[in-house]
Amino acid sequence: MSGDNQPIETEIKLHFLPEARPLLGRHPAFGSPQASEADEREEVTTYFDTPELALSRLGISLRVRRIGLRYVQTVKIMGNDHGAAKSRGEWEWAIANDAPDFVRLAETPVSSVLRPADRAALQPVFTTRIYRTIRQLRLEAGTLAEIALDEGSIIAGRASEPISELELELKAGRLGPLYRLALDLAVALPLTIEVASKAERGCRLLTGRTPRASKPPDVSVSVDASAAEAFGRIVASVVGHMLANVPAAQLADAEGVHQLRVAIRRIRAALVLFKPLLHPETTRRYNAELRRIGQVFGEARDWDVFVLETLPAAATDVPVPGWLDLERETAEAKRIAAHCVVQDELRSTAFTRLILSIAGWIEDGVHAPAVLGNGEMGQAIVDIAPALLDNMAHKVAKRGYALDDASPEELHAFRKSVKKLRYAVEFLSALYPPNEVKAYVDACKELQELLGKINDAAMTPMLAARLSEGEHADLAPAIGSLAAWSGKRGKMAWHRLPKVWHAVRRTEQFWS
Repeated sequence: MSGDNQPIETEIKLHFLPEARPLLGRHPAFGSPQASEADEREEVTTYFDTPELALSRLGISLRVRRIGLRYVQTVKIMGNDHGAAKSRGEWEWAIANDAPDFVRLAETPVSSVLRPADRAALQPVFTTRIYRTIRQLRLEAGTLAEIALDEGSIIAGRASEPISELELELKAGRLGPLYRLALDLAVALPLTIEVASKAERGCRLLTGRTPRASKPPDVSVSVDASAAEAFGRIVASVVGHMLANVPAAQLADAEGVHQLRVAIRRIRAALVLFKPLLHPETTRRYNAELRRIGQVFGEARDWDVFVLETLPAAATDVPVPGWLDLERETAEAKRIAAHCVVQDELRSTAFTRLILSIAGWIEDGVHAPAVLGNGEMGQAIVDIAPALLDNMAHKVAKRGYALDDASPEELHAFRKSVKKLRYAVEFLSALYPPNEVKAYVDACKELQELLGKINDAAMTPMLAARLSEGEHADLAPAIGSLAAWSGKRGKMAWHRLPKVWHAVRRTEQFWS
């Protein structure tokens, strides 16, 4: 590829277990008349960086790949996510040998970030050894895909990690048919979405660093966008945020699980925001599965908060904190068990199929709004946004009408509505003046955090009571102390609720 214009690589990566390899080879898609003959080859790829990994920190990879007697140099730069697909800037050239060609690098952004001293310090940092099987596959609507089945390993010093993945790269046409191919494969075979690139995995292997959780990125909806385009951008961003936190959650990282739960809530908030325009049966089915998965993540999150936040905080206040130590071991066992369920869920075909289905749905809907819903999905988002936000705000106002007499269930529903309203405002924030958006979001955040404290106070004795199930009556003093402590904190939060709720009601609804 030339460096004159930034070329883009867009692909979906799927991981498979080695025992599934024979099934992959026999899948009907690869034996169809639309598939080319398989090109099988061995590839040895060396990744270069400075000792401080300056390129990696900037989301850049530089590699030289040996294919038989040929050498190919490639630069890739982290780009945008399209739901479950990754898009990256990519420059590629044939070169003479296994050393980086600096003349070619001058055609890429690498030249602007590498100082002369950095160039001199470039060195091999890790390699991949891959047996690759490649096919070209023609799909519907003129879409051409390259399917690469990779088996091998990443080697960094004495450490290594196996590779078993399927890359579905878009060569021409639209991304929607590629998603449907990925979904068809995931329905038939035990596949999961591979979140990290080989370059990212190699750097982790080299440094020993574990994946880190990440917060939601800002969503920028263009004022010129249609409702379908706005919805697509919002959901794609949230799906990308969810997948970015899968590696951390798979390692039982509490923040990773928390961000997964946030992502589930944000997708559901987007579905509620656009509900008047979307096909009801489609959203009902997606919501049901999202709710189920959200409950799995929520169980782990509840025990994370209980063990990592509630018990340490309570230990500073209860008269005899030693009683709480008796709860900790039992609660930690519950927490570990809940994280195991999360990991099973993330490895399941159900999770993979849901993500691919949602991503493919919104990708097709951007080009054909009728796939998503009614005729209004083709209208300008700036014209529709006020009514959509009014619907969300009305739900909050209705559920917050009589908070003094609200039951725990009603208060929980109120909290969820506030959260969805805040997310909705954030999704469409680019359409309105930033200072007005910030004032409203800040007011919603304060109310949401206060309601969260009230909810935690209610959840604490419920979780503690679950610890005494069976043969744990010995925990009665600890549970009693914890219930009294959480009840006191809940009353303090309840006392502040009318004032904070009033502040939200008097904050201008800028979209009206």
